Amino acid sequence: MIAKLFEVRETQGKGKGLFAKEFIPTGTVICFECDKCKVLTGIDPAKMTVKEKEALLDYAYRKKDGTYIAPCDETRYLNHSCNANILGTEQGFDIVVRDINTGEEATYDYRDFYDDLIMNCQCGEENCCKEVTFEHPVPPELLKYWEEKTSAALKLVNEVAQPLREELKGKLDVR
Repeated sequence: MIAKLFEVRETQGKGKGLFAKEFIPTGTVICFECDKCKVLTGIDPAKMTVKEKEALLDYAYRKKDGTYIAPCDETRYLNHSCNANILGTEQGFDIVVRDINTGEEATYDYRDFYDDLIMNCQCGEENCCKEVTFEHPVPPELLKYWEEKTSAALKLVNEVAQPLREELKGKLDVR
């Protein structure tokens, strides 16, 4: 389930993306897996062509346990960035790790997904990896980078308005 803070729009050369309808501060929980998200099982990437894998990852992502989740909302339009403004947490939700300004594209670091594809990176960030690979376990320096960003954002959870507050009851200690 994703907060209603974004709109789907065309991007420069990347198809569709999610763009902020308003300013979204660091520490805002923007989405989590809910009961409406579809859990896909029995998928064997080893038996799929690269094209089939790319199509699958266009609408679903793979978890550590091997299942795929097809989100029930627009999260599928989050494009990759090596300096993403949204990252996943160990608590099962995604959080804004860098303020997102009105009209700015919301991005996620795809290197967190579990699959064996390699894709060219088009983010253009200073820390761009040039080629997105799905290494597991995640390299220690990348894991440290993500943990620093999510830890700082988690400290702000109770300092910012949480648009999913009601939906998160029992899943997160937000006031």
